[in-house]
Amino acid sequence: MNPTMKKLMMSAILLSLPILGNAQDKTADDYVEYRQGVFNAIGWHFKKMGPMIQGRIPYDAVEFKRHAEAVAVLSHMPAEGFVKEAKDSTLPTRVKPDVWFQTERFNTYMDDMIKAAAELAEQAGVEDKDELRPAYGNVAKQCKACHDRYRERG
Repeated sequence: MNPTMKKLMMSAILLSLPILGNAQDKTADDYVEYRQGVFNAIGWHFKKMGPMIQGRIPYDAVEFKRHAEAVAVLSHMPAEGFVKEAKDSTLPTRVKPDVWFQTERFNTYMDDMIKAAAELAEQAGVEDKDELRPAYGNVAKQCKACHDRYRERG
């Protein structure tokens, strides 16, 4: 390895050390910010599909599929923000305390949402939006069920 490559490699390693260190030092607020960010992204994509399903904007099968696939991918991510350490956050949150005591039940709700989102993404891309109504409605139903159980009204 030539000296220039060694310098570049060492620089890359040294620059990445603070990042690697931060990965281990997560605070309760970090978890809350993370999960709220993921939920905001899910909501953004999900809300782009609603007007198409409802006929308020023209249905675009390619765009609908893109949003459905994004929701399916993102649906796996919020659980990382629901760790016990997060309950000590000082940030405003609408999570009911039951989340921290009913972990198994909460995880079932999350799994149901993941399955529903995957089914929607799998079906998306069809030319007739009416074929997607049940799958879209099921994702909305799963989200609402969890919100009703584990989210404070706000």
